[in-house]
Amino acid sequence: MKSKFFKSILSASVTLMLISGSTISASTEKKDSYVEKKGITIEYFGHSSFGISDSEGMKIVADPYNPVADPDPSVPILGYTFPSISTQILTVSHNHFDHNNVAALQSYEKLIFANTGKFTSGDIKVEGILSNHYYIEGSERGTNTIYTYEINGIRVCHLGDLGHELSQEQIEGIGQVDVLMIPVGGTYTINSEEAIRVVNSINPKVVIPMHYGTEASNPLFALMGSELAPVDTFTSMIQLEGWKIKSIDNLTLTRQMLDTMKSKKVFVLNYN
Repeated sequence: MKSKFFKSILSASVTLMLISGSTISASTEKKDSYVEKKGITIEYFGHSSFGISDSEGMKIVADPYNPVADPDPSVPILGYTFPSISTQILTVSHNHFDHNNVAALQSYEKLIFANTGKFTSGDIKVEGILSNHYYIEGSERGTNTIYTYEINGIRVCHLGDLGHELSQEQIEGIGQVDVLMIPVGGTYTINSEEAIRVVNSINPKVVIPMHYGTEASNPLFALMGSELAPVDTFTSMIQLEGWKIKSIDNLTLTRQMLDTMKSKKVFVLNYN
């Protein structure tokens, strides 16, 4: 009798353990899928243009370029091929041909064209902060808008064609940043040394360089006055400050990954 009783208790305990294990497994699976859904993937389209997507599709595109600076066929093209895509939000940092080609998109729901202030689209928050383009021979190239995006709990900052180090007011306006997209090629923007000082002033967890010289872009910029410095100039310098360098096609991040990241990283994205 006692043996049957203990067998019943044991059987009930095992059943309970199995049920609990199933519940924990289901809960973990649900949590993992939630984290994956709430992550972002960053693609590099070349020059200063990026796409930020999540599991629901393309959410943000920044600075689409026009490969043709001049209709004269003797003038080299920019050298990148912009993809055929649509997006929820399209931002343009300033009105130059290599950043303002709105027509390159198949469609978009919200256009923010060199505008400062705060904007929302669905759950995504965008803020534009005024800055300046590069100064050359005493003349100013115009203004530039820095954009910060808050998407799925991750804050991304695109500096556009920033031509100077940031003021304290601009740093405070940008706020805490997880991912910083920063020009590093010089000539028309800040150079590598200035970019590192800007990185240190913002203190992001991840840096993605942009607006640097490549075999695709330098023929055009050489014709315009000067080639841009290659990305290696920047990465070799910032690596000396302890940053880890990695070259990849696309970058996928979640809030959890950023919170547990043990070292600061520079991701050089291959352009698609």
